[in-house]
Parts: sequence; structure tokens; C-alpha cells
Amino acid sequence: MINHLLNGVLPIFSIGALGFFLGKRQVFSFEAAMVLNKFVMLVGVPSLIFLLLSRAPISEFNFQMLSGYFFTEVVLYLTGFLIAKFIFHRETKEAALIGLCIALTNHVLFVLPIAETLFGQEYARPIISIITMDGLILFAGTIILLDFLETQDLSIADTCKKIILNPPLIAVLIGLVFGLSKSQIPVGIEVFLNAVAVSASPVLLFALGIILSRPYKGANLALPFTLTFIKLVIHPIFAGIVFTAALALPAEVKNPAIMTAAAPCGLMSFMLALNYKVTVDVIARAILISSVGSTITTVSYTHLTLPTILLV
Repeated sequence: MINHLLNGVLPIFSIGALGFFLGKRQVFSFEAAMVLNKFVMLVGVPSLIFLLLSRAPISEFNFQMLSGYFFTEVVLYLTGFLIAKFIFHRETKEAALIGLCIALTNHVLFVLPIAETLFGQEYARPIISIITMDGLILFAGTIILLDFLETQDLSIADTCKKIILNPPLIAVLIGLVFGLSKSQIPVGIEVFLNAVAVSASPVLLFALGIILSRPYKGANLALPFTLTFIKLVIHPIFAGIVFTAALALPAEVKNPAIMTAAAPCGLMSFMLALNYKVTVDVIARAILISSVGSTITTVSYTHLTLPTILLV
């Protein structure tokens, strides 16, 4: 657990903490966070998505596990949306992103490096397949939903144009074409995309720290703590039941997937909230609180609690 904290989690928290400190000192403003987020949305994430899908060994994925994991994500997405919309009375776009916040794990920056460091490349393969699926379906689907909600007053043609010209969605389509056709990316272009892609998550974490340095405008922390409980407690237990009772998956497939489910809320909901000018306070704090809590759950669910209950 000490190695888990030092090698996997502490560097991640340090990036956000630096953004928080410099935000408090007013070295970086809210407007600066918006500029950083725009870079990630328009340049960093599209590069990351393209490389991920173009390299993904889709033919080797366990689609039984992926279908079960996606089912848990859909349930969490709807649960988060309904709680935010009808219990806490958030507006529709924010409720949709709150649903994404607890359905989409912070797997690229948090789970994958920890899994590779502590357990090896074989353990990480199911996680890579979940990342690919989430980029292709959950993340892309949410962008389409947000574009649709933003353009309800426009014509169908204008709505379709906005969706088609969205950089992350373009990256999904091109990356999928490269991945399925097994096309080789020219070396120079791949070096460029790698350099840009690796900056996406750290820059977004830094922007998150800046946003968290502002006073919290919410009435209380009930919603962020509720989201954290659903993400860190309900999701991994629910996933474990689905993988064991319904699908009877082997341990080498379901353990990494449950580790993914036990990880914190994903950063992509924060990025989309800033980009689509949605209130970000609840989402930012849910990411922070769940990130702190996940220092225990990410490894503990896989190696302490669930092995004796679900993973045997």
C-alpha cells in the first residue's frame, strides 16, 4: 500500500495540489484554467483518443467482460443523472455530466499506471479494453448528447454539423479506422501525437486544482459525497456481482475490471463541464473526494475485501 501511494497516487495529487496552490496565490485565474482546458479539449484529448484507438488490440478484447462493465456504467450514469436532476435539482446538462462523472472512471491517469506498476502488463490489458470502450461509447456519446442539448434551437443540419466537427469525435472516428485497418502511423506524426497526448491528463489535473482553489458555491457537500459513495462503494460491489454471479468471469479478467470500478470519478466530466460552460463545482469536488477515497479502494477491493467475497 505504501508503494501504491508513493509510486501511483502521490504524483497525481501533487499536480492538482500545485494548481490549487498557484490558484490560491492568484498566479493562475479561472480564465487561465479555461484556456488550459480548451487546449486539452481541442488538442490533448483528441491526440490521446486517436492513439488509444489506433493501437487498441480490439480483436483480443474480452467482450463478455466489456458488456458487463458497460452495463454497470449505464446503471451508474442513469443513477447519477436522476439523483442530480430530481433530488438535487441540477440543470439537465450538469446532471448528464454528473452521471458521466460517476460512470467514467479516471482510468487513464489513475488506474492504468498503478496497475502496470504494481501488477504488470498482463493485469493492465482488461483495463486498456475498458478505456477503449469508454472513449468509443460513453465519452463520445456524452459529447453527442451535450451538442444536441446545446443546439435544440438550431436546425437539424446545424446540430449535425456541430457534432461532426467536434475534435474528440473526429479523433474517435479516425482512430477507429486506423485501429481496425491496422494502419501504421508515420513516425514523425506519432512522435508529435505522443508528445501532445501525454500532456492532456496533467494539464487537466492542474486546471482542476485551480478551480478547486475558488470558494465552493454549493449549498453543501451532500451531492459530491453521495457521488463518491456510489463510485467507490456501490460501483465495485455491483461490478463484482455482475462479473461473478451473472458472467462467471475468471479472476484474471474480473479483478482488473473491479479495480477499475473502484477508482475515482473521471476527469473527462470536468473537462466537458468547463468546455460546455456547465457549473463545475460539484463535479470538481466529487473528483477530489473520490480521488482521496480511492487511495484505499482501488487496491483494497481487488486484494483485500473482494477476494474473499466475489473474486474466488
